[in-house]
Amino acid sequence: MVRTESAGWAIFLGLLSLGAVAAGTVPGASAGAAVVRHAQPRGRRHSDQTWAGYAVTGGGPYTSVSGSWNVPTMNCSHGGGDASPWVGIDGWGNDTVEQIGIDLDCRQGRGSYHPWVEMYPAASDYFGESVHAGDRLTASVSVSGGTWTLTERDTTAGWSRTFRRKPKHAPQESSAEAIVEDVGSGGAPPVPDFNTVDFSAVSVGGTSLASAGSAHQTTLERNSTPLTRESSLSGGSFSVTWTHH
Repeated sequence: MVRTESAGWAIFLGLLSLGAVAAGTVPGASAGAAVVRHAQPRGRRHSDQTWAGYAVTGGGPYTSVSGSWNVPTMNCSHGGGDASPWVGIDGWGNDTVEQIGIDLDCRQGRGSYHPWVEMYPAASDYFGESVHAGDRLTASVSVSGGTWTLTERDTTAGWSRTFRRKPKHAPQESSAEAIVEDVGSGGAPPVPDFNTVDFSAVSVGGTSLASAGSAHQTTLERNSTPLTRESSLSGGSFSVTWTHH
């Protein structure tokens, strides 16, 4: 089932990010699903940092990552914007990301939640399963024989979606991450008050995130001002808290 507002959602995100919007379908997804460029690899837009959370490098090739996180109750009274918790491989120092997650969106004072899958630099695909504050999501990304399998489950609501992809651009498999990211390209968009996202059981190749290589912490920033606070990484668990009141 495709979200009925998908076309309007694509237009909104395109205007928000000052970027291009593409429409199409993805193997394994419902026909007519909106496809919107979702994420950029780790980096700064001028003085803006776009990722919050942890990545590991140096222990690759990384061929699998999995983890869980809560769907927070957002405080949209502080303004609109979009943020995305996800797990994935690549993007820390290279130009591909194989990732799956969810958007946390504040629009006109109301919060909403939209799951997606993406093989950056290809566009993202939003799928129509319902997600609510308080749900628990689990997600995984893995590769075997050149085919990537990306799965997301809402263990509270009881749904699961799996996508299988062969990327056009060869992934380097050089990092693995659990991240909260802003949405959009070009000028950095606003980040909503998402309260706290708690990641847990983040595993890379069967070992905890903290033990899977050199761990790197990253914080969302605007003009060098931190917008998030990350807890210390303990095994496969940590939290990302919105702090920009």
